[in-house]
Amino acid sequence: MAGRRMASRTVLGALGLALLAACGAALVPVLDYRLAEFAWLSLAHVAVYALAVAWILRHGAGRGVLMVTLVVAVLARAIALPAPPALSNDALRYIWDGRVQAAGINPYRYIPADAHLAALRDETIYPHINRKEYAPTIYPPAAQLVFLAATRFGESFTVMKLAMLALEAVAIVAIMAWLAALGLPRARVLIYAWHPLPIWEFAGTGHVDAAAIAFLCLALIAAQSRRPWLAGIALAAGTLVKVYPIVLAPALWRRWDWRMPAAFLATALLLCLPYFGAGAQIFGFAAGYAHEEGLAEGSGFYLVRLARALGLPAPSGIVYAAAGALAMTALAAAIALRTHPARPRPMDAIALASAFLLITSPHYAWYFVWVLPILCGAFYLPLAYISVACVLFYLPADTFWGDRLVVNSLIYGGFVALALVDLTLKRRTRRQAAHEEDDHARHPAG
Repeated sequence: MAGRRMASRTVLGALGLALLAACGAALVPVLDYRLAEFAWLSLAHVAVYALAVAWILRHGAGRGVLMVTLVVAVLARAIALPAPPALSNDALRYIWDGRVQAAGINPYRYIPADAHLAALRDETIYPHINRKEYAPTIYPPAAQLVFLAATRFGESFTVMKLAMLALEAVAIVAIMAWLAALGLPRARVLIYAWHPLPIWEFAGTGHVDAAAIAFLCLALIAAQSRRPWLAGIALAAGTLVKVYPIVLAPALWRRWDWRMPAAFLATALLLCLPYFGAGAQIFGFAAGYAHEEGLAEGSGFYLVRLARALGLPAPSGIVYAAAGALAMTALAAAIALRTHPARPRPMDAIALASAFLLITSPHYAWYFVWVLPILCGAFYLPLAYISVACVLFYLPADTFWGDRLVVNSLIYGGFVALALVDLTLKRRTRRQAAHEEDDHARHPAG
């Protein structure tokens, strides 16, 4: 037994060293802003990651395996930490919003270029803020509180990334607690911790999605532990960092239990309260972003864009979004209103996350990180595929492989193909089981 455990740690350690080598190789082009080269090197990281996931799903038990998993995860993030804002400069806007709040100004009131904020400008952060001439902040109230807290330790890109890593550490601990509550090996946290997206998007880029995922993971373990108040609080906090945690609410709610919704609403109100002075401006740049990304007219949605490219009738973005919202509502109702088991089922969360991604078809890599904790608890190959294929979004848009229609077809088309194969195999297995049961009933033993 001891020899088998040592062999397990050795195999995982070798994969971990290969993954660290891939991270180191990918850092070099990031330092020089060579994103196409970074994207292709990330595929080497994906290959090692896929082998590690296959291995951990089969052999992932034991404290030694967990320690190797966590050590490699920490070292990978240390490698990515020196990266400049090459993949995204969003964190510079976070710093600015934190600075504005520290000056006692509501961040929703003014665009960065407004004369009211002239005294806050510097030569390090302000010149590099995206959309500073026309866009108020788009980030919700809980995200703003994170920005304010983080910038009190320092107004720099590195400090913001360290703050996101601290929040990500909370997420990783919560994932392990959730796995233990599900009766699964905690080492399955590798599915999250070794994935290229959180390494580069949090340690390398400092995206605030780390905070949303931390709260989402706390909601998962709270719901699993039958603590609806805490689940509602955590879910509200996550939703007011980035909206996607609300997608999983039907999977966490026990039918007719009012405590989680009540805690959600109370927490949301409390978090928004400091910013209500901005009135309707509290919605920030949301409407402008929808137009900028082509969501209003439809080209920002993959299925609409594909239909138009094929010469098929296609709705406007608003009509498509309404139809998608109805589809998500129907799925949410089917999950929320049926008779639930004693505790939430991870596969319900998988179904909601999969449908949401396919309908909304995001085209930024960091918009996919939030599904990784769910995959730790219920591995679903089509969703795992979509989470690694999205590294193709790092490719420049003016190249063939970086073209939005091409890369979306590879990502979402591959997801649909794998989902159909998975569904076919499961149906075949169920039919075979039913056939064997019928044979047994007709020809009982003895």
